[in-house]
Amino acid sequence: MSRVTFKGQSYDLDDYGFLDPPDQWTRSFAEGMAKMVGITTGLTDRHWQIIRYLRHKFLEEDTVPVVVLACGDNAMRLSELRSLFPTGYHRGACKIAGINYRFMYETNYWLTYETWAPLKPRYDLTQLGFLKDFETWDEDFIETLMGQLDPPSSPTERHLQVVRYLRDYYVVNRLIPPVFEACSANDLTLEELKDLFPAGFRRGACRMAGLPFLG
Repeated sequence: MSRVTFKGQSYDLDDYGFLDPPDQWTRSFAEGMAKMVGITTGLTDRHWQIIRYLRHKFLEEDTVPVVVLACGDNAMRLSELRSLFPTGYHRGACKIAGINYRFMYETNYWLTYETWAPLKPRYDLTQLGFLKDFETWDEDFIETLMGQLDPPSSPTERHLQVVRYLRDYYVVNRLIPPVFEACSANDLTLEELKDLFPAGFRRGACRMAGLPFLG
């Protein structure tokens, strides 16, 4: 836990630097945190549109939408959101809006991933962060993804075994194997697979393998 002070008022943060408890949020917090995450010229009306939207979803609907839905609901391109919040949707917009890390993790583990920024210069990605071209994958892709986890980690030989299996299967069949078949082929239980890829089979293992997102 840590503490920050903006305009004479102190706020408690969790270990990841998010407001916790979230009911401490004020406009001054948003303005101060914005500067901390690199928005040095102040919050514009467009920033506040996203911040108010996120707080409404958080307080009234007890949820946080994924970034694609947030952009759609606000008639905003993903590129504009990125320019508004350079540290990302989760570590920028949601942090400024006072949504705590624990809530996002428990609501949707996927929200805590911010991997497009370091990947974009080298790889062409979909809005959900999946490779557009299966053939552009290399092992640096999985290394970069895992380096962006909380906490960061590196792929083990077990991770690479699963990823190589998924890629080989896709090359032959142009399909994603059923999760039970993937587990059996790699001598894994479902729990062991989940431990390796906490984001899940599709959004974790298949994404790291460079397979397309099929819903």
